[in-house]
Amino acid sequence: MSTKACERIGACVIIPVYDHARTVGDVVKGSLTHANTVLVCDDGSTDGSGAAAQSAGAVVLKHEANRGKGAALRTLFDEAARRGFKYAICLDADGQHYPDDIPKLVDEAEREPGCLVVGSRDLEKAGAPGSSQFGRRFSNFWVWFESGEKVADSQCGFRGYPLPETTLVAGSRSRYDFEVEVLLRTAWAGVPIRSVPIRVLYPADRVTHFRAFADNARISLLNTLTCLKLLLPVLLAPIIRDRFRKPGLSGDALRRWSWLGGPGPFWRPASVLLALLGPWGVLAGAMLGAGAAPTGLAVWGIGLLASQGIVPWQAALMLAIAFFAFGLVEISARNGMVRKAYGLTKRQWGAPSRGGYWGHLFFVVVVRVFGPSVTYLALYPITLYFVFAAPENRRASMQFLDRVMGPATGLAAWARCYQHFLAFARVMVDRLILGAAGKEAFKMTENGVDHIIDTSRLGKGMLMVTAHLGNYDVGGGILAGRLGAPLAVVAFQNEVAHVRALIDKHTGPAPKLLAVGSSELAALDILHALRDGYVVAIQGDRTVDQRVARVPFFGQEASFPVGPFVLAAMSGCPVIVTFGVQVGPRTYEFVADAPKTYKFERGKPRDAQINEWVLGYARRLEEIVKKHPYQWFNFYDFWASPS
Repeated sequence: MSTKACERIGACVIIPVYDHARTVGDVVKGSLTHANTVLVCDDGSTDGSGAAAQSAGAVVLKHEANRGKGAALRTLFDEAARRGFKYAICLDADGQHYPDDIPKLVDEAEREPGCLVVGSRDLEKAGAPGSSQFGRRFSNFWVWFESGEKVADSQCGFRGYPLPETTLVAGSRSRYDFEVEVLLRTAWAGVPIRSVPIRVLYPADRVTHFRAFADNARISLLNTLTCLKLLLPVLLAPIIRDRFRKPGLSGDALRRWSWLGGPGPFWRPASVLLALLGPWGVLAGAMLGAGAAPTGLAVWGIGLLASQGIVPWQAALMLAIAFFAFGLVEISARNGMVRKAYGLTKRQWGAPSRGGYWGHLFFVVVVRVFGPSVTYLALYPITLYFVFAAPENRRASMQFLDRVMGPATGLAAWARCYQHFLAFARVMVDRLILGAAGKEAFKMTENGVDHIIDTSRLGKGMLMVTAHLGNYDVGGGILAGRLGAPLAVVAFQNEVAHVRALIDKHTGPAPKLLAVGSSELAALDILHALRDGYVVAIQGDRTVDQRVARVPFFGQEASFPVGPFVLAAMSGCPVIVTFGVQVGPRTYEFVADAPKTYKFERGKPRDAQINEWVLGYARRLEEIVKKHPYQWFNFYDFWASPS
């Protein structure tokens, strides 16, 4: 028996119903084609809707009196979460949604676990009234203005809600305005929102309980109150995943960029520096991201201290220290909220690199205009900010360095961590330099590169197994034009499209990407590439799923993926372990070991053979890491048991 679509993401189907006995049974039966569990909330129906749903195979929850669609949805979310589901796919009970479109929402949720998936209806094709089409455009505008998220159909009830994220952000609305409110609060919480096209049916005898005046009035009141809240420097929803700032015209983007500015110990003192410009500094703070509100507060503070006889530069220094301390507390509180959400959702978010689009663009411009030397200097204060702003990564760095270099405490531990972060920042900048100036901008020592070139020319496929160590991008740059086969790179699915597009624009097109992390079929894609003769580059120190081997690594067992070695054994292609390590400013050492082949031996347990292969890789990686401890960039607890 084939697996139903919803089972792939741990989803059930939920259906709120109020007096739709004629249609709810067919919706339930259609949904059961794609899900093993369908939950229905009978919201005070008087026509036997609950009985019709139950006879069709649904689990029915009941409200004795009608409480509204929002209240019914919250009841269904709670029950789905109690049963251990990770997603709830919601359909309307009136028959306008096609249950056969459920797999479309499942596919999107599988591509980006944890996102809220919203169906997008073709209302014009379905013959929907003009008022409905206008209402959707009007609602879409307000959702964008108030959250910064562009949603194709903010009024569509066909959605895939992530659990328990939705229960964490769900507001207090109980009627149709709940669906707009949950979109806004989901966006403010940092949860991605994705849209997928769906079909919709508008029969002539369709029954709707949407009350044009009362429900539109509720939604208008929600929008009015939200616009007023946008003027306040407060969080509008619990933070589940940290949001990355970007300027824009939406009310939310303007509020976060211009009014409040960036949080943390880097941006807050910057507002004091701009305050020295007086009222013009407030404008500069709004435009540059330091924030009009903190800059205006600093202007007032400097004026107040000046009235007490303190000269402006001394007053600014005092305020900068205070703002720096506040920034530390602020970023610590925000990170605490995100850690708490991680603990509740048990979901490791695939997040964009910190800084997002504008951070990448900043360094692209600096590299091109001022050159590498000035760019390296800019890294020192920015890296210091991230040492304070990323406590989880800081603790992981200190733990790792203690294992490799011996214990350190106090200032020495912080100094080593800072050096570790700085090495990573230099590597990131070198990737941009590679795109701007080419491989000629680097000095490269080659040791064993001929192994890669000669093996690639055999045309039998090859695996290059590397690690999050040094700079594999710069290392790969020296192979450009020298390989005897096309190159493919294995990458995680959750890379952010707009950042990747920016990097491609400034560094040139990337090799073929083979995405992992979203589908069981990813291994087949890699296997096909190998059999087509590709040189496939893959990292051997980052687990994607539960298929791992626990082997000794710096004195304690750690998890390594078995995939590269199983693929090598299945394809019969050679494996070359390779690293590109930074040994000085724009100076790298590229190391490639002799090729190996792996083959399962009869009469010997496969798990034992795989563990032996993984252990050999772990020992080689340990040898390189000992020589270059600041070059290994796995900023999490690498030795923790897999969850």
